[in-house]
Amino acid sequence: MELSCPNLMPAAHYYPFASGSYSTAPGLHKLETDFGNGTLDRQLFQLDQNWYHYHHNKLACREESIHKYYQEHKLSPEAGFLAAEFILRHLLQDHPRCFVLDNHQHEAHLKNILSGEIIVFNRHNHTMVSSGYINLLDALVSQIQEDVAIWQLEDDCDFMSLIHLCAPNHWAAEDKIGKAFSTVHAPVADMSRMKERYQPMLHSLTRAATFVRFAWGLATDRRLNHHPHSPEGVKPELWQGRQFDPEHPQLWVRVERQTLSGLLEGKAVFFTIRTYFEKVAELSKAQQTALVRALHSMSAESLKYKGLTAQLDMINQYLNGL
Repeated sequence: MELSCPNLMPAAHYYPFASGSYSTAPGLHKLETDFGNGTLDRQLFQLDQNWYHYHHNKLACREESIHKYYQEHKLSPEAGFLAAEFILRHLLQDHPRCFVLDNHQHEAHLKNILSGEIIVFNRHNHTMVSSGYINLLDALVSQIQEDVAIWQLEDDCDFMSLIHLCAPNHWAAEDKIGKAFSTVHAPVADMSRMKERYQPMLHSLTRAATFVRFAWGLATDRRLNHHPHSPEGVKPELWQGRQFDPEHPQLWVRVERQTLSGLLEGKAVFFTIRTYFEKVAELSKAQQTALVRALHSMSAESLKYKGLTAQLDMINQYLNGL
């Protein structure tokens, strides 16, 4: 019988600014935490009505240059294998009507009912049989709405060993791959204490269940891909975004739901980033008020990092007029 994916749910909504205070603290919650989105909150990989838009963005990244968005550095074979198994397990467990795995003697066929694509790979060592992807991890991450990274930990160091980033928020995979946590987060404002004391946190996460945290900022468009370098033929000033126009105001809260899961006991953390947009004009009055307060609570360094310094007065005027 031909399977069909059930009607996809509306996207989840997250409001990490609702406290009225901006913070860069880890703010870790267990995956089971209820944020008001029903079963979506309990899913590592969320499938919703925006899936096709996110998938089209990943296809566009591939067409431009997949190596601009997917980087590896000393990824251990064991970590890569377990990461692929981890993704497969969650897709089949949480979305059995949308992803179907057929095992043959030596091959496995994963069918994405949403796109009709079938990914064929070796059951035993995960080498690819079907073409078009760098490896199985590349193929699997291309099916989900989330971006993915892997942190590996060794006795005296840590480093980002993989990143598949098709919705970059003004940073580039090639600038972060192979770097330590403290180096990757060096540009992030107001994180000095965490950057000095992150090693115990990372090591604890390698042995823990999945946790969720949130990050947010403001955006003047809903484009997922804000890589620092525009594609060939696109003017950088048009690509960059973060240009608030008070005459034609467009403003969204760009929210990231990030998950962290222990992988390869004691040696790696599996990390996801999923982007959501909340149109500021459609927020409730209480949420808009909280957003104004949260913006006022940002340090000068955070405002600069978020690209808000030069535009904050105009944005405040717009928010106060809603």
